Amino acid sequence: MRALLFLALVGAAGEFHVLTQVLLFLLLEAMNPIIKIVGGYTCRENSVPYQVSLNSGYHFCGGSLINDQWVVSAAHCYNRIQVRLGEHNINVLEGNEQFVNAAKIIRHPNYNSWTLNNDIMLIKLASPVTLNARVATVALPSSCAPAGTQCLISGWGNTLSSGGE
Repeated sequence: MRALLFLALVGAAGEFHVLTQVLLFLLLEAMNPIIKIVGGYTCRENSVPYQVSLNSGYHFCGGSLINDQWVVSAAHCYNRIQVRLGEHNINVLEGNEQFVNAAKIIRHPNYNSWTLNNDIMLIKLASPVTLNARVATVALPSSCAPAGTQCLISGWGNTLSSGGE
């Protein structure tokens, strides 16, 4: 999963009125696409309640819940999507998950699949999710973080550069 640090201000009429002050940051867009994030650790269960799994019969990408009916993810993850929330171990049904189909998927209009420029999309869920201790929205910043700021990147990726757990 590519890390995202993207500045997107969505302020259109209609369905986007909910998202008028959404600020997100696309972290690695300017970096060489060969560079990957590896390392890290397995987090405490439900310590990243905004992390969602995008599914099409299997986990294929992650995203972040930005309110009870919208998810932000990478545009290269465009597919028929069911969103799985409240998940810790994607290999096990733990009993607290919520499964919600995507009602609408909006990729950035200037997304380029060759360069991965503008690699961001919004997913409108078919119904609002139930927010609780396991499913919560990500805290959105009100301005850009200064260069050098440490950020938390989450997902179900590899913790070893060799591709292992």
